[in-house]
Amino acid sequence: MTLFGRRVFFLSPKPCDVLIFDECNSQHVRRVINKKYRVGVFNMRPEDIFFGMGVMVQFSKELLKFSLEEVRKNHRGFLHGVIKQVYYIYLKACLESIKPKAVITFIDNSTVFGLLAKHCDNFPFIAIQNGSRLSYAALPDSNYYVPHYYVPHYFCFGNHEKTLFPKLGYQVDHYYPVGSLVASLHFLPEDQLEDKYDMLIVSTWRGSSDYVQDVLDTMRSMKIMDQLLTRYIKNHEIKAALIYRTMRDSEGWIIPEIGLSEEEYYQEIYGDSIKHIETDSSIRNIFPLMQQSKMVITCLSTAGIEAYGLGKKLLYCNFTGTDLYHQDIADEILTKNSEYTAFSEILDQILSMKQEEYLEEHKERMQYYMNFDAENSVESRIEAKFDEIIENFR
Repeated sequence: MTLFGRRVFFLSPKPCDVLIFDECNSQHVRRVINKKYRVGVFNMRPEDIFFGMGVMVQFSKELLKFSLEEVRKNHRGFLHGVIKQVYYIYLKACLESIKPKAVITFIDNSTVFGLLAKHCDNFPFIAIQNGSRLSYAALPDSNYYVPHYYVPHYFCFGNHEKTLFPKLGYQVDHYYPVGSLVASLHFLPEDQLEDKYDMLIVSTWRGSSDYVQDVLDTMRSMKIMDQLLTRYIKNHEIKAALIYRTMRDSEGWIIPEIGLSEEEYYQEIYGDSIKHIETDSSIRNIFPLMQQSKMVITCLSTAGIEAYGLGKKLLYCNFTGTDLYHQDIADEILTKNSEYTAFSEILDQILSMKQEEYLEEHKERMQYYMNFDAENSVESRIEAKFDEIIENFR
């Protein structure tokens, strides 16, 4: 049966060795878990509801720890505080009834995961970074604000997070800089690498987000970049491609506030001067495209940092008029000057630089942001450390 759109089960969730918390991208997480473990997935979109005996017994025990003091701290009022605490007690009861050897998630910026990790000490909590973490996301009015960020074991992109997180008040007990798992899973083999495009433009279309200030700023900056690029591509006759951010007809394909789909927006600006490529999240076609392009240009996208970690030439464009969103991006891969002549000169310099020269100049910074290992895949490094975490727990 269903209740408020959620599936309801009058039994407890199945026991497993490793529990993937949140089904989002759970297929990628499964790739790093040794096949000797039984794997289960705890759905959160929306949550499954369990009324099994095991959960109810555990829930009754946990309910004895209900804290009025925590309720009073809730800034949204007493009732919301009560509901929130009962919700977390219920989730903890579910996890305790499953009795996993470890809980792992791909949603490292989940407040729910962080709070459960703080209050469940019978098994380790492990997270894999799913996107760039920047300073502005720590602001309460940001679209990416995460209160109570806590990860005991964190497989992050690079040492950038290790440097940044303490400044933001994010709590991580153990960092493991390994690079991007999703990028690693979709790399092209060496024998398929060739430069198909001089430039890949990575869309930062924000249709799936609330239309708040950071979205408005990003979209405005993106439009300035696109207008500059249209002129540059026409003047230089370079071969450029653009990959859309959202899949056709998915949530976010159309932004009602501007009355356009992502395709309509880009067709109005670029027309047929570039190749328009639809994104396919099932095969992550953005990664092969980045590998097959001489450089990547974007406003604010995790893909930019992933491309940079792959050894690709990169330019971030910050035309927002503020350093708020780009304060963690190195000046060497960033431009703020929206005057065409200056913009054109930067692109000329990047495109004309030999790849070997670019790598020599940027290799340490690339490693800092994205700690890929040429000899070992991200998935193999996570799997080895994952086993170690379980074996050494307690």
